[in-house]
Amino acid sequence: MEGKVSIPDRIAGIIVATALIVVGLGFIVLGVSFLPVIGILLGIPVMALSGYFLFPKAIMLHNHVAGFLVPKDVMFHPGHAWARMEGNDIVAIGMDDFATKLLGSVDSISLPKPGSKVKQGSFGWQMKSESRAIHMLSPIEGEVVAINEEVIDSPALAFEDPYGKGWLLKVRNSNLTPNLKNMVPPGMIGKWFENIRETLAGMQPATAGSGTGLFQDGGEFVSGIAKAIDPQRWDDIAREFFLTK
Repeated sequence: MEGKVSIPDRIAGIIVATALIVVGLGFIVLGVSFLPVIGILLGIPVMALSGYFLFPKAIMLHNHVAGFLVPKDVMFHPGHAWARMEGNDIVAIGMDDFATKLLGSVDSISLPKPGSKVKQGSFGWQMKSESRAIHMLSPIEGEVVAINEEVIDSPALAFEDPYGKGWLLKVRNSNLTPNLKNMVPPGMIGKWFENIRETLAGMQPATAGSGTGLFQDGGEFVSGIAKAIDPQRWDDIAREFFLTK
């Protein structure tokens, strides 16, 4: 579930890279005529920088922490929902990569109606899988101004691209400050995900003789961690991590 680079961003990257190459060549040409060493020392690094814009994945805002995708531009709630400012007091909300890996998939997603209000740490949305209902908490409070109809029609989208096209709803909140104290502190996000991985690694599946059963070859988690741990009580495991139990 790597982040994808949009066509406008790619075009912008090419434009910036071209400008850097021109500037770099300019330093080198001037350096050859006047100060060769300084021209080369300035020109080569500038031209090298263009590579980051020609290949935008090198500067994507996504990191992998403990096997989970962790964007740098979102805030995380302990119940595994994220929030991202989009300007004009609008905040996008969704579930994080851990939540998608924990559940693996769902049959349906029910979102609050536009105009309704959600509260931080209270009911945000509901998902159903195998006729079992799973609730998740809203990471912030606010008035719902938009919901992702595409996710309602195709729940898999929220699992394929949870931080992008799989966003769930958008709310209006003109003062996020009171909500921030209940979010995972930015400096603790890495440790938070590492602790989750350690907790999961210590959870043995209910099926005897299955080994750990939680990891694919290469150490990546399987899709549907909760069901791999306990196929009969996977919904209880999900609720425990989502803080709705």
